[in-house]
Amino acid sequence: MSLAPPEVAFHAGAGCAPTIDRARLAREFTALLVHFPRRIARVDVELLGDDAMSAAHRRYMAIDGTTDVMSFPAHDESHPGAAVEADLMISTDVASREAAARGHAIEREILLYAVHGTLHACGFRDDTDEAFHAIHAEEDRILSAGGLGPVYARETREERQDSRP
Repeated sequence: MSLAPPEVAFHAGAGCAPTIDRARLAREFTALLVHFPRRIARVDVELLGDDAMSAAHRRYMAIDGTTDVMSFPAHDESHPGAAVEADLMISTDVASREAAARGHAIEREILLYAVHGTLHACGFRDDTDEAFHAIHAEEDRILSAGGLGPVYARETREERQDSRP
């Protein structure tokens, strides 16, 4: 018996720019799923602007202000071997600002956030220095394996080079 292919969807929510190619994002993200440390069954992404993301951040996390991505695991977390299902909310406004600062397309930034949020659903954390570095290393591994190249490690190398005398 073969496993069902993963279900991936990117939806335009409140404040999402109409120019974002959601079908392309779904294809590119689906191609990355084979590189995750756990089997991914479903990822549903809602793309939001800052106002909608701020409201969701306040509602679900009791934190004021926008954020890049929020992750909501939708699988039974009491079964460590269960296929991962996740619902994500991603701020396209944060992605736009960060993509401009990093010098790449907004879609690449959105893919980074989708990888990050899905890794949270896989059990990765980023609330300690060690966990923070581990999740970003895993992001870079997945993005590199998928042919997109690292984001976090590239910045770290550039910051080190910029700080040399």
